Amino acid sequence: MNSVGQKFARSTRHSTSARQLLEATSKILAERNAIDVSLSEIAETSGLNSALIKYHFGSKHGLLLTLVRRDATASLIRLDRLVNLKIPPEQKIRLHVAGVINTYIRYPYLNRLIHLLLTNSDEKITQEIANFFVKPLVDAQSKMLEEGVAQGVFRRTDPMFFYYSIIGACDHIFFARYSFKLAFGVNEIDSKLRESYIDFVSDMALRMLRKS
Repeated sequence: MNSVGQKFARSTRHSTSARQLLEATSKILAERNAIDVSLSEIAETSGLNSALIKYHFGSKHGLLLTLVRRDATASLIRLDRLVNLKIPPEQKIRLHVAGVINTYIRYPYLNRLIHLLLTNSDEKITQEIANFFVKPLVDAQSKMLEEGVAQGVFRRTDPMFFYYSIIGACDHIFFARYSFKLAFGVNEIDSKLRESYIDFVSDMALRMLRKS
């Protein structure tokens, strides 16, 4: 972890007020279909002074980076364990898709927040998010694809195309929540819809990967 990440980690580990700011930001982002949030909104929701954001995180983008680290860490740990399990490659893909969708169920803003930070003008933040989230995810997916090829069950697939296809599919249903009722008469993503969507995306991915 670089010095930027170390600073953020120390801040959240030792400070109750830093955790309150993160919880407030997460609550705001989860309740709206956007990733725009102001310092004043975070301060009002947390009940704290907005100056604490700069104190703990350096900037609003520093806070958002720390939020990504908080929200994604457990999922990345589970993904690393999944890659090393002695189970069929097809089962790994299904569990991977389920893991991504379940993460987005809890943090529906996460993928868009990551892309916001990747386009940040601060190169330290951009590099931090790439090193922490994007590269480990791509590496894990690539290993699962290679394992399937080696076992003769998957055809060779471009890891970049796979990454964008899977992450995009898993995220878009949450990004498009506003259209549920208008287009499909659906009010929310309940457990039944979630499981059906996991099956759908998994089947779509495996149809793409399997040898014809």
